[in-house]
Order: sequence, then structure tokens, then C-alpha cells
Amino acid sequence: MPIQNTILIVEDEFITATSILELLTEENYTIIGVANNASKALLLCNKTLMPPTVVICDINIQGPVKGIELATQLSKLYNCEIIFLTAYHDTKTLNSAFDLGPTMYIVKPYTDTQLLVAVQLAFHKVFEKQQVKSSAKIILTQREKEIVQLIAKGLTSKEIGRKLHISTETVKTHRKKILEKNEMHNFSELIFMMQQAL
Repeated sequence: MPIQNTILIVEDEFITATSILELLTEENYTIIGVANNASKALLLCNKTLMPPTVVICDINIQGPVKGIELATQLSKLYNCEIIFLTAYHDTKTLNSAFDLGPTMYIVKPYTDTQLLVAVQLAFHKVFEKQQVKSSAKIILTQREKEIVQLIAKGLTSKEIGRKLHISTETVKTHRKKILEKNEMHNFSELIFMMQQAL
């Protein structure tokens, strides 16, 4: 069974949550929901047919249950990877967060590239845990290789378009064709498979 590219966003700052949602949707990830507190996050996970593979979780969320406690629960329930977002980087907070073994700890403000790379790393950890292997050869044209390399560096479709002097829509078309012809579900999987083949 293929690993789903499902992400749960737990963030109580509306603008930040919307920005993450738009970025990851644009990059073809499946967002199961956005929650601003622990109870809503757990409810979203219970209602969905596809539990989260990766959770992006702010440490200081609304309500009595804070982000680290919620992330611990979600990790036990769904064996998902955790990416922490926070404005806090004091030793006590860091130690509490690192006890859970998150994929990444991102301090606000962050860039789109930092977040996309963190998400890719989280999925790579999932693939390693699941011992995902592929016997199929990955087929890419030279232009497609350039696009995949830039995706691996955390560039968005818009940034790739600017860098390669092509439109964002052309980048999206390439991305769709790359996944279809290689029978992959997302770019995190494709990049992981390419690195395994090296």
C-alpha cells in the first residue's frame, strides 16, 4: 500500500496556518485539515479516512493541551512524523520538543524553503521506517531532472519557474508528468527513490 502524502497543520495563528495550507496545497500535498487547538486536531484525525503521515505543529497552541503534548499523542496514535513550529527557542522548550524526536524544529519566522525541506525530510523518515523500495528505473528528461533537483532544494513551483525562465504553469505540467510516468504519488517519494538509487 502506498504511503499517503497526508499532512495535518496545527497552528493557531490564522495567517501562518493559511500560508502553510496554501504552500503545501500548491506543492501537491494532501492536507487533512488545519486545527488551532489539540481537541480540533484529534477530531480531524478521527474523522478522516487517511490519518496524518506528517504533522506540522506549533508548540504554543490555544487550549490546555499544548503542542508538544499533542504531538506526543499523535505520534503514538498514528506513528506520524512531527515538525515543530515555534517562536520559542529557549533551552527548556527545546529539550521538551527534542525528547519526542521530531523531524525538524523550525523557529519563526521561517522561509517557504525551510518548511518544504522539513516536509521532505519528514517523508524521507517515513519511507525509511517503512523500508520503501522501488525496482523501477526513474525516467526523467534533462529539464525534468533540473526541476526535481530544485524541488529537492525546497523551491516552490513559482521559484523554479523564475530560475528556469519558464511559467509556473509549465513547471506544474512538468511536475504532473514526472509523477505520472514514474508512477509516484508525490515528490518526496520520487526524491527518496532517486537517492536510494545512487
